[in-house]
Amino acid sequence: MIDEHDERICRLFFKRIAGIISDREQAELDAWRQESEAHEALYERMLDPAYLEREYKRRRTIDCERPRLDMQRRIRAERMRRQRIPRLIVTTAAAAAVILLVIFGGRIGLQRPIPTETESVVAELPAIRPGVTQATLTSETGERITLGADEASNSARIASYTLKTPVHETPRQLCLDVPRGGEFRIVLEDSTEVWLNAESRLTYPESFSGSERRVAVTGEAYFKVARDEARPFYVETDGQLVKVYGTEFNIRSYAEDRDIYTTLVSGSIALSRLGDARSGELLLTPGHQALFNKNDEATSVKEVDTQVVTSWRHGRFVFEEQNLEQIMRDLSRWYDFDYAFEDDALRQIVFMGSIPRYSEFATALAILEKSGGLTFQVEGTHVVIARAR
Repeated sequence: MIDEHDERICRLFFKRIAGIISDREQAELDAWRQESEAHEALYERMLDPAYLEREYKRRRTIDCERPRLDMQRRIRAERMRRQRIPRLIVTTAAAAAVILLVIFGGRIGLQRPIPTETESVVAELPAIRPGVTQATLTSETGERITLGADEASNSARIASYTLKTPVHETPRQLCLDVPRGGEFRIVLEDSTEVWLNAESRLTYPESFSGSERRVAVTGEAYFKVARDEARPFYVETDGQLVKVYGTEFNIRSYAEDRDIYTTLVSGSIALSRLGDARSGELLLTPGHQALFNKNDEATSVKEVDTQVVTSWRHGRFVFEEQNLEQIMRDLSRWYDFDYAFEDDALRQIVFMGSIPRYSEFATALAILEKSGGLTFQVEGTHVVIARAR
């Protein structure tokens, strides 16, 4: 079996290179570095883009799973035998470089110029561009407002829009739609902030009245709920109800997702079945994710890295043991394209890596090609994924 400590070290390396490591996790990795000169040498080589690039060019075709296990085995062996075999420093470092290029290839691709042949591809993909700030706000009377970059209010390139229309006696229901290839941030009447990812919808009243605040969402959204203990905040989505008092959390529920993913960043929330008061509530604590199955309505909870889950809000795609099918779904929503696999087996290839959210589409494809032995054939807005010949 793989030692849990070795698995932990691998994950810390990934987060360090992807730029999502916390201060506490960096301190843990630094402590591991100080255990021996071998650890320090391995650490330095794994963070040297030039070294990793040389190793990548030397080893083009690599099994994506076996090197990861090999890295864990070598770290474990080095820890046990570091006093007897000084030469292991070089051996382990070389193996780690290969593994980084396979598992963390995305980040490496960001630290060096894309090769000339890839630069020419960028000019050939004008039909597929990164997403932009855009949304449509529709009232229950059919009034529509198109929102875009003109409403931008921060350097994160996500616009905000606060309704300034007069409040009616009976607050109107509003619907904010973010299309494929879009994103948006809105500030609600109570100062709650909501970030919407591509192909998402938020339904809410223009003002909150009564003893509660209630909205509905489909797609993916990040909530920073303004605290108001007298008026709890409720989020409805696909049969699940989230009760909030004042907190930050991410919720994901796309039509093709089997589960609703609710991830708590801070504060506390309670989850229950929508319309079923007898189902009871499940309390979620920070750093945990609830998976609500849409079919049988069963709920499970697991610990997650919230920085990975919410990376989309910070201008980055971070993939941690995600298969290619899941990755292409997310990319297709953001870059607004359709795709097909030449071989269905490709859907299950697992990746770990990082891609800038606002990078050109050709850059994103180049990173995936370098990481997984793939080729992408692009015609207009249609992409075919195949094995590298």
